[in-house]
Amino acid sequence: METILSLYDKQKRTLNGTDTAIRWINSSLTCQQITWDEIEKESNRRAAFLAKKQCQQGDHVFIFLQSSPEIWFFFLGALKCGAVPCVLFPNFGEDAIRSRLIIGKAAYLITDSSFAKFEELFLSIPTIRTIVYIDGAEKPLPKHERLHHFDRESTIIPDNFFSTIVNPDDPAFMVFTSGSTGFPKAVIHAHRIAESIQRSMRNVLQIGKDDLFWCTAHPAWITGTVYSILGPLLCGIESVQYSGNFHAKRWMPILQNQRVAVWYSAPTAFRSLMQESPDFYKEYDFSALKEIFSIGEPLNPVVFFWGKAIFNRDIHDTWFQTEAGTIRIANIPGNAIKPGFMGKAVDDAFPVILNEHNQSVPPNEVGRLCLKEGWESCFIDYFEQRSAFASKFQSGYYETGDLAYQDDEGYFCFVGRDDDVINTSGHLVGPFEVESVLLSQDEIADVGVVAAPDDLLYEKVAAFIVLKNGFIWNDKLESKMRIAVTSHLSPIATPKLFIIVDEIPRNNAGKILRNVLRERLKT
Repeated sequence: METILSLYDKQKRTLNGTDTAIRWINSSLTCQQITWDEIEKESNRRAAFLAKKQCQQGDHVFIFLQSSPEIWFFFLGALKCGAVPCVLFPNFGEDAIRSRLIIGKAAYLITDSSFAKFEELFLSIPTIRTIVYIDGAEKPLPKHERLHHFDRESTIIPDNFFSTIVNPDDPAFMVFTSGSTGFPKAVIHAHRIAESIQRSMRNVLQIGKDDLFWCTAHPAWITGTVYSILGPLLCGIESVQYSGNFHAKRWMPILQNQRVAVWYSAPTAFRSLMQESPDFYKEYDFSALKEIFSIGEPLNPVVFFWGKAIFNRDIHDTWFQTEAGTIRIANIPGNAIKPGFMGKAVDDAFPVILNEHNQSVPPNEVGRLCLKEGWESCFIDYFEQRSAFASKFQSGYYETGDLAYQDDEGYFCFVGRDDDVINTSGHLVGPFEVESVLLSQDEIADVGVVAAPDDLLYEKVAAFIVLKNGFIWNDKLESKMRIAVTSHLSPIATPKLFIIVDEIPRNNAGKILRNVLRERLKT
């Protein structure tokens, strides 16, 4: 069985090193072309740099950077050291950063000067041995043995490096996922995921050797790690990366001018694009676009038919999750599509719908969506949370936490979550983290957070608030709560709806009755 490194090496030998690997496009739509030789040499230099800093096999290398090619270089460089890279989302706030660095036992942190404001936080994490700034070499660093400048030392670092030999079951990378209770979990994937990634790129996304691929997901999430970074590397496919903010007037010129052939994005992005008039899209030429795929949340029929009208292409829904590793259910091009359905099982996936007795249910009956154990891209652990890992597997099946049904033709349809995780803009938000931030505010006596339906975001974060005596809810206080969540966690986790109540419903054990809160949203 191949590893990520062995499959990358095989692919590398078939490529022309001077060919473009990544078209890096900034917010001004200026395109920087990065060749395969550059990826190889720059990742070698970063691997050599990490090795010089005593980075060893199994060490956790956290990458906390603004969107740039450095994420790709350090990610692959860490893999070459035998280390386990983990990309953090650049919009994370202080609490979200701290919890992930602690839970993931970060040994190395790669960052840039835009995050220097968090330096005290970084230095407070005892497991971090080395903090590397990739820029700002012209400015003196505070005298601290753990702080280093890559730019200052990189001139003496060679661009050749012999990769560490790894086995298929060795840890490869880490991605965080939110749960309904407690803090995020660090999902560990092994090197054996490599062949599954390559198969899904070729057989599901159907990317040809000469196709230009654009996955819009950030590498901090599983879709971005697997399909923005690793997929193109393991298939020798040229890809587009865009570092600017989302806007139709940025995305459409990229699709047209770069002549993107395969586009992988999220329903939230498509719904945002729907806000432009149909006439707006008549200005653009999408003739190079072969296939469009969707991931992260259900693709409803309204968005599907909008895509058909605007692009003259079907949007193919796909389904997987952080723990699953690669696409498990999909509408594959060439097969009939049922709008609103996720599609059928793909690759080595064996999804089933089970009832509360772990028995298969008849067609069209809602139950728990589970995956039969043994698929190649399955995660190997929640880091240092073995009991949580074990709890996800019951009677030979992995519990996805999703509710769904399968019709009599084998198509799966998503119904909802079987837990309290909120799926907003294609990202999972755990209510516990949001509640913790809000409860830390002086004015809040109690809080309960749930998902509320939203036409644009699919779900939005809704917070039920009990105020302490003497406080009155107003616009100023609401703004303070939003800022608190944004600064401590991220804009994604910030509640879009606040409801002031006298009490939060709880059971005898003190657990929040979130189903009661969700029902209140309907009234």
